[in-house]
Amino acid sequence: MKVRRATPEDVPSLVALFQELDRMQADWRVFTPRPGFYDEVGRKYREAMSTPDAIVLVAEDDEGEVVGMAYGETQMPSRFSDERALELSGVVVRAGYRGRGVGRALVREAARFAKERGIDWVELKTFAPNRGAMAFWEGLGFTPRVVQLTSPTEALLERLDEA
Repeated sequence: MKVRRATPEDVPSLVALFQELDRMQADWRVFTPRPGFYDEVGRKYREAMSTPDAIVLVAEDDEGEVVGMAYGETQMPSRFSDERALELSGVVVRAGYRGRGVGRALVREAARFAKERGIDWVELKTFAPNRGAMAFWEGLGFTPRVVQLTSPTEALLERLDEA
């Protein structure tokens, strides 16, 4: 298995992996992706390939087939600080390749990217009910920091009117 920076030729594989990730997360997703979203994802990855503050990585198996990906973008995650963080997103390993160290290798390369740029923090968002993802990330040393709570507006109004 090899991890490398993605090229424009990888974009169809990246979008396919992102769609696989989206299907895996469907049970936890609150907001419906807008029409054309996957095209936007492809454009975002393509643009990031030429941006010095972002990295798009792919993992290939021994036959050169793309089996995993990760996207990282430098952010200032706090309104209270000028500290930068590398925000990981779209980290996914194709079914059948999970549990073989592919995800760890992608995260290692993203962390190296952050270190080379003097970025002290790596952050990400994942769905809390996704126990497999939570175990993976916590096993790498990530700890929960913020909880996003959502409620359908109508249900919230009904509860408030009952009180």
